[in-house]
Amino acid sequence: MKFRTAKTVTEKLELSVDAVLKKYSESLAGQTVIIALSGGADSVSLLYACARCAEYFGYFLRCVHVNHRLRSTEEVERDAHLARQHCKRLKIPLTIVNIAPGAIEAYAKKNKVGIEAAARFFRHRIFRKQMARWSAHWLFLGHTQDDMLELALMRFLQGSGPAGLTSLPEKRGPILRPLINTSRRNIEAYLKARNIEYVTDSTNLDTKYLRNRIRHIVIPVLDREFPFWRSGVQHGGNTQGLVAAFLRDRALQKIHWEPYASGSVHGYRTGASHFWNQSVPVREESMFQVIDTIRKSEHSFGVLSLEPDAQASRVVPSVRRRTIRLFATAQTDNLELSDCRFINTPEWILIQEKTSFFSEAGFSVLVTAPGTYIVEGYEIVIRSYQHEQTSALIGLPCVFRSPQQGDSLLYKGHHRKLSELRNMVGISSWCDLCVVEDALGIAVYMLIDIHSKLSYFWRDQRLLAAAGVVDRNANYMLEINLRGNHAKRSKR
Repeated sequence: MKFRTAKTVTEKLELSVDAVLKKYSESLAGQTVIIALSGGADSVSLLYACARCAEYFGYFLRCVHVNHRLRSTEEVERDAHLARQHCKRLKIPLTIVNIAPGAIEAYAKKNKVGIEAAARFFRHRIFRKQMARWSAHWLFLGHTQDDMLELALMRFLQGSGPAGLTSLPEKRGPILRPLINTSRRNIEAYLKARNIEYVTDSTNLDTKYLRNRIRHIVIPVLDREFPFWRSGVQHGGNTQGLVAAFLRDRALQKIHWEPYASGSVHGYRTGASHFWNQSVPVREESMFQVIDTIRKSEHSFGVLSLEPDAQASRVVPSVRRRTIRLFATAQTDNLELSDCRFINTPEWILIQEKTSFFSEAGFSVLVTAPGTYIVEGYEIVIRSYQHEQTSALIGLPCVFRSPQQGDSLLYKGHHRKLSELRNMVGISSWCDLCVVEDALGIAVYMLIDIHSKLSYFWRDQRLLAAAGVVDRNANYMLEINLRGNHAKRSKR
């Protein structure tokens, strides 16, 4: 009886995975598939189930293990070791990627997002790079039925609209979730039946994270008091998916945004009377759609910055539905977002880009190689490393850009806000403010007063050297000179 029970548990999970893969069998044949392997129960069971049927469906497996550097060295080394053992046993290639220490925390603080969201940002960028590296067309993730339910509860508590409450999809683009119809309880039973080892991430027990509070506090109460809640939430998510699709199509049909330009201002507009004749949900959905459109346009209005792994990106904060609703319900005629604005005029509803998040004259330029560059009236010279000159050490790539809210500089042993540094100079009237940033953070902060006098603060190089990040083969020297009369430029 024990053997038959174990076989039944094993077959149940594997048949569920097979059923998902069969839907995409033609697209899977002959392709490389990457599995995100953390070492936890979900990803390990996914690995074994997919390895079992790789030959049948004709795909080739590779695994990627990401070390987020958010836990103890002992714990992350244990996870990586287990990932190696499983891949060695199954003869599947494995790539281990280590995120720079402190990178996730720095990103979360800078962009005012949670650690989980920041970790996901880095993890998925690594997956995209590995897919490109190995010409993979598919990424398999170990999300389960429990993950889908937990996410639905999280989004409900956060006030999400229909699109946010939609069930976690089985497939989105190249991402496939073969375990989405399998419960975590069945996954653990499967691994026990097959005597397969897995690890438990200690952060999954930390209730400072919303997901964990839902998992360990809310769900046990729901299971005890409302045993039907799982099917109810799942059906509710499916219904919200239909609602979201209807609103999306309705908004596209009823509200048309046309591009327009007025001088240096770019944006989109739609007829005001027609806009206000639509229902509030359709107005909201249309506003979200046009925000996405303008953010993908060639007129980029986000200030470029470097993430701690030296990848350039434009960080654009998310827009909450309750903010959009202020405009969609005519509670305001002007809605200022971080990177764009909505304006209600008698004839038009306008969305205009902003040149930068924090100033109308913002700019950013990515520099990837040594040389001389002329940017915004500055001459930037980047040349080979020279040990005797350490006051202007810079890494490549680097970004020459406008300051952003929350920027800080490692100066005289402390991370200081730029406002603190301005106070040190003691002059309040500036015609120009800018920074140069590399993967380690801001390298120099420059200020030019109304008399074209340049003041600047260099990053503390001694602390960088002590930390072992100064590498003469990977770093360069930076020189900055003024060109032209900055006093004639408008104050920022």
